[in-house]
Amino acid sequence: MASQEMETLKTGMKMMMEKGFAPKFDGKMDPLNLREVVFAAQKRMPAEPGIEFLPVTYGGVTGEINRPEQKKDDYIIIYIHGGGLICGNAFSSRGYASMLAAETKRDVYTLDYRLAPENRFPAAVDDAFAFYQGVLEEHKNTPIFLIGESGGAYLCITTMMKCRDEEVKKPAGIVPYSAPIDFAGRIDRHFEGNKDFTVTPDGLETLKDMLLEEKDLDNVYANPYLDDLHGFCPVLLAWDESESLAVDQKIIVDKLEKQGSPCQYKSYPDCFHAFATAGRGTEESREVLRDTIAFFEKYKTQA
Repeated sequence: MASQEMETLKTGMKMMMEKGFAPKFDGKMDPLNLREVVFAAQKRMPAEPGIEFLPVTYGGVTGEINRPEQKKDDYIIIYIHGGGLICGNAFSSRGYASMLAAETKRDVYTLDYRLAPENRFPAAVDDAFAFYQGVLEEHKNTPIFLIGESGGAYLCITTMMKCRDEEVKKPAGIVPYSAPIDFAGRIDRHFEGNKDFTVTPDGLETLKDMLLEEKDLDNVYANPYLDDLHGFCPVLLAWDESESLAVDQKIIVDKLEKQGSPCQYKSYPDCFHAFATAGRGTEESREVLRDTIAFFEKYKTQA
């Protein structure tokens, strides 16, 4: 059973969706409209006080550093925003990224990866990997953690896969909240108990047409479901048991455990897709935030 804070947040989100003030990924979604909604929502979300926003470019990809006062330099965080790979940018990331920076006292990097449908696969995958490599090149001896929700969580996973396959230094750990690992439609998300009001199975099917060409349906980076996820760095997962992508999370856990990779995870009842980015807002998201910071602290010395 969800906390009262979570129920209140869900009620507010549903009201905002009905009025067109919050994004909804269903079979009727329009990328341009979603971008406007996300931008408007970000303008209403204040950034954390005391955070400086510094423009950067790595690997040809623009972004920002969310820099806290009296920062520590023992690890770096790259936050990759969600939005179905069709909306969002570094600016729209400020709410959650600045909170991460304030809570951890570390630099949090964000990026403007290319969006579909104008830029289909592998544009976002290539940009996330290029950005990571650029940050890594500048901070060779500093542990780097990747964190993201939804589409950003998917990019955390593909970046880790590319590091493994191209023999690039791996992240110290990745934290993919509610990651989709199959855009080709092989996973059936129409399970009993699916209460997802933000990302529906029909919405995921619509994303497939926006993101992939026919030739990409069997590409392992387009669909990490096809990979055995061997050779991964430590992973922390958190998801809602009733979201459409709960199925994907269970598959990720199963694959990582079969490979013997360090994997921490917890599912939560009656929340919503990618609720972790609510941060301090609910009992459940506060717990995820605490677990995430503890994960960083645990693995920063093992990178």
